[in-house]
Amino acid sequence: MNKKELLKAKVLKQQEIVNGARAAGRGLTAAEQAEFDTLQREIDALKAEIAKDEGNTQTPTETERAIQAERQRVAEVIALCRDFEEDPSEYIRSGVTVDQVRAKILEKLKAERKPSAAPVPDVRIEKEEADKFRAAASDAILLRGGIKLDKPADGAKDLRGMKLRDLAIECLSRAGRPNAHRLDNDTLFREALSPDSQFASILSNAVNKTMATAYNAARPTYQVWTGRGSNPDFKAATHYQISEAGELVKMTQSGEFKFDEMTDHGVSKAIATFGREFGMTRQALINDDIGILTRVPEAYVRAAVRGINKLVYQMLGTNPIIYDGVALFHANHKNLASSGGAIATATVSAGRAAMRKQKNLRGKETLNIGPAFLIVPASLETQAQQFIVSIADPTGANSNVANVFRNSLTIVADAELDDYSETAWYLAASPADIDTIEVTYLNGNDMPILESQVGFDFLGIKWRIYIDYGVTVLDYRGLYKNPGA
Repeated sequence: MNKKELLKAKVLKQQEIVNGARAAGRGLTAAEQAEFDTLQREIDALKAEIAKDEGNTQTPTETERAIQAERQRVAEVIALCRDFEEDPSEYIRSGVTVDQVRAKILEKLKAERKPSAAPVPDVRIEKEEADKFRAAASDAILLRGGIKLDKPADGAKDLRGMKLRDLAIECLSRAGRPNAHRLDNDTLFREALSPDSQFASILSNAVNKTMATAYNAARPTYQVWTGRGSNPDFKAATHYQISEAGELVKMTQSGEFKFDEMTDHGVSKAIATFGREFGMTRQALINDDIGILTRVPEAYVRAAVRGINKLVYQMLGTNPIIYDGVALFHANHKNLASSGGAIATATVSAGRAAMRKQKNLRGKETLNIGPAFLIVPASLETQAQQFIVSIADPTGANSNVANVFRNSLTIVADAELDDYSETAWYLAASPADIDTIEVTYLNGNDMPILESQVGFDFLGIKWRIYIDYGVTVLDYRGLYKNPGA
């Protein structure tokens, strides 16, 4: 094989590398780039030898300048063709200048497009394309991380093979950064993680979607039986309990009605902020550790939900002093069994009767509200299930006696209660009938909030997750406690 044939073979090998990367929808890998550069040096050397053999009298300095110029031309042609999805092989072989390549591509684009009356750039279309790519890239990260998506964004499956480095290169190339694929890892991720970059937005979008998926999958038990409220700010708000209206009385002979003055009672409720920070370091980006974008946000969402759940059951377990200066469960409130007993027809009946007999604020109206939930620690879950689903009275000696409580109460079992008592059990009314315990959120937003930051003090990207809420006992009348036995 003579020198010219060898030169042609090396150019074809370069083209194979470029075509392989294009077919995979990515830039050149580090190994491919190294091989491409090695081939280019060999091509430059062969061209110099061929020129010398053919009588070219260039000085060494002129030869070096020619080699450098050719290398620069090839690199710029490849970068330009990649941006417009053009095949660079013919342009490289023919030796045309970069300006000539640009002109040919422009002519081709004009020929393919229909003429428009006003050739004004359509910013909206560019934005839509950027949004589509961001959605596809974010979902591709989630798919790589093992997150199940009901309907991934268009193009996500095509991008799932791209590593974080590949995505960073693609984002910089789309933003007009030439030769992004040649950047070392430090420079690449530093440029890709500018505050307004598409790459940082893709990472944050992936974390946000992971959080939303994890939150929707969470099933905290407090949501089953507590109320939900909203505060517009962090100042303490007052929740008013309005007394019952007086009974209608017979009109007097003078044609007048007796005036009825209703009373109210205010309960203060406030919210606070609970949160954490986490980040993806430069090392994690280089190592392509996408678990930080999937597993870590999931863990923090579970922690946020677990924190609310813990505070709710802390109200039941610690029996705190509430708005009227008396413990939540107290003889004065008529919502505490006089003696402990296991879950049975007699003890549950006593609790139901006590709840029905509760009076409103003026002490005149009987609320007549029954229990909807049987709340137990994990230690009593099986006992509660046996009691609720049994056809016959499980505590009676005669199996022909029906279980009057069969399927009449919803069982709520939570292990948070075991930390306070493994025998105590509770009855709770429906939040639609009367207030009991309320979880209050800032502006009603019960979803943890995510914010991102790319700063000088952190090599990478940092997120903070937080949620604003408070847990308040609004009324004791819809709750009942039996210490158990």
